[in-house]
Amino acid sequence: MARRDRSRHSLKRQGPKREPYDRVLIVCEGEKTEPNYLREMIAHFQLSSANVAIVGDGGAAPISVVELALEMFRADPDYNAVFCVFDRDDHESFDRALSKLDTARPLLRRDGKKKLGEARLEAITSIPCFEYWLLLHYQYTTAPMALFADVERKLKQIPEHVAYRKGEQGLFRCTLEKLEVALANADRANREATKNETDNPTTQLPALIRYLQELAERRL
Repeated sequence: MARRDRSRHSLKRQGPKREPYDRVLIVCEGEKTEPNYLREMIAHFQLSSANVAIVGDGGAAPISVVELALEMFRADPDYNAVFCVFDRDDHESFDRALSKLDTARPLLRRDGKKKLGEARLEAITSIPCFEYWLLLHYQYTTAPMALFADVERKLKQIPEHVAYRKGEQGLFRCTLEKLEVALANADRANREATKNETDNPTTQLPALIRYLQELAERRL
């Protein structure tokens, strides 16, 4: 079965009952690191997997993440929000992916022929990579970094950080106690990047994480 067919079928299998809060689709570039981190997060927040679907079949290119997310929404257009999680790193399709998202808006929700309003559609980008978000749990830095290897090197130099391996399990659990520190550092770094008219480094993970936190609060 093709990768995209597996993703669609996996969401139709019997599973947890849908809860009375937003239904969310999150499509990730990576097959392990990002999906594992986010699945651990929604488990911690006790969000239902019937409401929050995390798909790690987006492929290695940002444009393929966006195309899969839009395809899945067209097949099942009642998600309240669709997030596309991808890095800049050395991907040539990064800008094309952002442009495709722009042209896809507004994303209109439907139940059959019934219109349900507009769905949130957002790129959750990391520049240069997702690991910059992990780094912000331990130190604040706005030093430009071109590639994943640059960030990985800095992560491995932090004594209190777990031995980092791309794709490992347990990253959210290991960094949870520093989550608020990372959110504050990311906000500060993003403001600094805007001030300096750059995007390197930046991370939009806080927007997604705060949205999931809000869903968890509504659940209570």
